[in-house]
Amino acid sequence: VRVWRYLKGKDIVTHEILLDGGNKVVIGGFGDPLICDNQVSTGDTRIFFVNPAPQYMWPAHRNELMLNSSLMRITLRNLEEVEHCVEELRRFVLANQP
Repeated sequence: VRVWRYLKGKDIVTHEILLDGGNKVVIGGFGDPLICDNQVSTGDTRIFFVNPAPQYMWPAHRNELMLNSSLMRITLRNLEEVEHCVEELRRFVLANQP
């Protein structure tokens, strides 16, 4: 998957996870029947949410990310919603720091 933009979590995407000069990552979970809208085609541009692969999947998937929800189509409203959520989380974290 080619990454165009991070909205949150850039710190979990370590050098070990990045491929091809730093703008590609491996993401698992596509086709998982437990995640509703997760089918993609070459050339699709989507918003997606991932976590590092859980330890029980290591070592084979240690440097991969895994989908944790359905994919979102790129629309202005969806981008604004995601950015709003990320900004609220940042404010919450800053307000609760010692």
